[in-house]
Amino acid sequence: MKLFGPRKTDFRWAWIASRVLDPVFLIPFLLVAAVMLALANGLRWRFMALLLTVDALFPAIFFIRGLQTKRFSDWDITDRLQRNSLIFFTLSCHLFGVVLAFFLGKVILFEILLVFWLLAVIFALINLVWKISIHAGVNGALVAFFNHYYGWDRYWWLVIVLAIVLASRVVIKKHTWGQVLVGAGLGLAWITLGLRLWGA
Repeated sequence: MKLFGPRKTDFRWAWIASRVLDPVFLIPFLLVAAVMLALANGLRWRFMALLLTVDALFPAIFFIRGLQTKRFSDWDITDRLQRNSLIFFTLSCHLFGVVLAFFLGKVILFEILLVFWLLAVIFALINLVWKISIHAGVNGALVAFFNHYYGWDRYWWLVIVLAIVLASRVVIKKHTWGQVLVGAGLGLAWITLGLRLWGA
């Protein structure tokens, strides 16, 4: 029995936070939130079904298949180099949604999806040379998105959720503080700036 130092069960909260607020779940959630804004402007539900199939389901299948075939060592894809195939496949899928929104004339949705996609491109390029936290980036983007459209007075508490995610990734030793802080800062800053420039 280990008398000194933390046991794995001591960090159960960190594992739970890391899983519940995982990009695998939050990226589709952000896509749905963006589409819900566009529905008020005449967007049809079948577009959302198509968008989620291509932008969420296809990357999820690719990810699960990668775990099954051991292309990815674990759920978190701890090895930075193993992430590249998933990141670039997901980028291609998301680009489909951006282009489709553009050609259908859904300007608001196109602009939001473009801002999301450009953030993903930035993270993909950084990941080529450094292991940035995608958990932190997606959660930072979530904070910026909801506070841009619905106000800090209603969604200020998402900052606390973001802090929990950052701490959880460090506690379970998936990232350093530098990796999570840069990831969160980039997600917050890019989405805030992008939506102010291009979003409604």
